[in-house]
Amino acid sequence: MVESSRQPRWNKVKKLTTIILLTFTATTLFVAYVALFTKNRTYSQIHRTGSMRVNFYANSLRNALEKFRHLPYVLARDTGIRALLNGENHPHKVNPHLDDFAHISNTLIFVLDSSGSTVATSNWRTDQDLSGHNFNFRPYFKDAREGRSGGYYAVGFRTRKPGFFISYPVLQKGKFLGVVVVKVSLEDVQKSWQDGGETVIVSDAYGVLFLSSNTDWKYKSLRPLSRNTARLLRDTQYLGLPLTTLDVHRKSIEYGNILQLEGTRYLEQSLQLPDYGWRIHYLTDLKIVSNHVKLAITVSAATTIMLLLIFLYLRERRQKIISRQETGKAQAIKDINARLRREIREHKLTEENLLKTQKELIQAGKLAALGRMSAAIVHELNQPVTAIRTFVASCRIFVERQQPKEILENLEYISRLTERMATITGQLKIFARKGGGKQEYIDLNELIHNVLLIFSPQIKAKGIHLTKELVPSGTAIVLGNQIQLEQVMSNLIHNAFDASKESERKELFLRLNVDNTTATVQCLDRGIGISSKAIDSLFDPFYTSKDIGEGLGLGLSIAYGIIEDMNGTIAAENRKKGGACFSLVLPLIKNETSDPDTDA
Repeated sequence: MVESSRQPRWNKVKKLTTIILLTFTATTLFVAYVALFTKNRTYSQIHRTGSMRVNFYANSLRNALEKFRHLPYVLARDTGIRALLNGENHPHKVNPHLDDFAHISNTLIFVLDSSGSTVATSNWRTDQDLSGHNFNFRPYFKDAREGRSGGYYAVGFRTRKPGFFISYPVLQKGKFLGVVVVKVSLEDVQKSWQDGGETVIVSDAYGVLFLSSNTDWKYKSLRPLSRNTARLLRDTQYLGLPLTTLDVHRKSIEYGNILQLEGTRYLEQSLQLPDYGWRIHYLTDLKIVSNHVKLAITVSAATTIMLLLIFLYLRERRQKIISRQETGKAQAIKDINARLRREIREHKLTEENLLKTQKELIQAGKLAALGRMSAAIVHELNQPVTAIRTFVASCRIFVERQQPKEILENLEYISRLTERMATITGQLKIFARKGGGKQEYIDLNELIHNVLLIFSPQIKAKGIHLTKELVPSGTAIVLGNQIQLEQVMSNLIHNAFDASKESERKELFLRLNVDNTTATVQCLDRGIGISSKAIDSLFDPFYTSKDIGEGLGLGLSIAYGIIEDMNGTIAAENRKKGGACFSLVLPLIKNETSDPDTDA
């Protein structure tokens, strides 16, 4: 009774926990959706605003510069300045003239001769007088000397004040006399950016910030500068400034780049100013995004929790029914899982048994091959060993009888028997050795002729009808080892002889043909063919369909290895009219005349 009363209480606790978890999950999901929506919407809004603002600031910067573009152009046509550059006027007459223009335009104006030295300047009254200083190293002078208007931002070499230098060449009948330079200060533009409370920066081609609404970033780099580049910029453009690198991290998103600059995250929107080689950046502090998201989370969380609690209260009775149904489903799933676990265990046992059986079959195959090899080797070596013993015993008797002639004959027989034993062990060495031998260019036409020349006595003696279909010499050239390939052909012809022993009409047909990339050699006979049992194991080591004593079963296995080393293939099949066909396919070597083993 006590247990039965505890169960409903436990069920109520479970239901309450479920309600709380569902409420929390639903609220979390909804709040997360609202936060994501608000975040994306805020990003979209500041992206649109930033696009307009960066264009506005880019236009204002262009206007601040271009309104002075005409000034050096006009002064370059001034007769007094031309007379000065021609040596017909004195600087004391030109300097006040330049001072008037500089005072009205709030700029610095100076005139350079054809060598780049200052011959007149608007600041001739100050202690920063530019007279006599040479500026032929400045890009704006080089541009003007080449006949075009120049523009260059730099820190003044003498004044140590930054500005944008606009230059224009002074020409007379096509002759280069000098350059008029107007230096425009951009400090007022920068001050207006600071007063506006927005974050705007301008970087040059090297990433150095030379205009910034944040003065702490000015003359710092957005990316690391090489030692040589930093030294060059400090010597020629940003005189003596450290040009340190800001702590910058970029991350690309749908709405632009998130720029983490000196620990603060911004949405970066930039615009290239190709006329000057600059890029203007408008940065929006992303605190506005986090503030909007926090507000949206607070409102949506409170609203969602209230709605979910009302909904869960109205659904309480229905949840009881659903809970009972789910309990039954859970039990069914539990039973299904139990059955699945049993089936998995059974499958694992079956798999283990299959693997065990497979290992046993592999071991049995190895033992069978070892047995065949052992039986063949023992049989092949036992006969010569027995014969050697007999001849040795005979030699003892001939020694006692003093019959040297018979002793020499026995020794000759013993020598032949040892050669036979060496041949048998040699086959095993060839089988065990991988590759090797000199690589040379082989004419398959000549190779087949050479092998047939060796077998010609046997062909005549056995009455074999030989048919050849070959290509002209020099057509089928392959790369390989001549001796090994002759061994393969000899083995195939020898097998054809053995297969045709019982045939009424003994035939041997050799065919050689080529295509664009390969040469194919076919050896066909009229023998008994290959049994279905043997055809799958034909190239396995120590497999032979012959009786013990007639071979080790290594010939075709060795041939397979040789052809494989030559990047070729060897295959066998039965002919429809009787007999077997062995095919060798080897890659052709074209237009090669050098020795492959000596070429570098």
